[in-house]
Amino acid sequence: MQDRSQSWESEGTNWELTLGPTRDKSAAWVTCGNTHTAAQLTVWTSGEAELDVASLITGAGTSTHYEFADRQDLEACLDDLTEHLNTPPHP
Repeated sequence: MQDRSQSWESEGTNWELTLGPTRDKSAAWVTCGNTHTAAQLTVWTSGEAELDVASLITGAGTSTHYEFADRQDLEACLDDLTEHLNTPPHP
């Protein structure tokens, strides 16, 4: 996260990491926002993740489900999040 956060902040994106309570399927999530995009990435200890992205320009939103087998899958998901944050939507 630290590597990504510097990139996000340099592009004007605010972010906050939250660690959920410990349970059978614990989760952590990062909420991000800038002038054109709001996003939340939730990652569960089961290896699942959900990326929710909304355009603050058009109002359109998407939700993408991920299944992680390894760290590379997590990195690819973070790449997707970063791309959404750094690419303003077209009205």
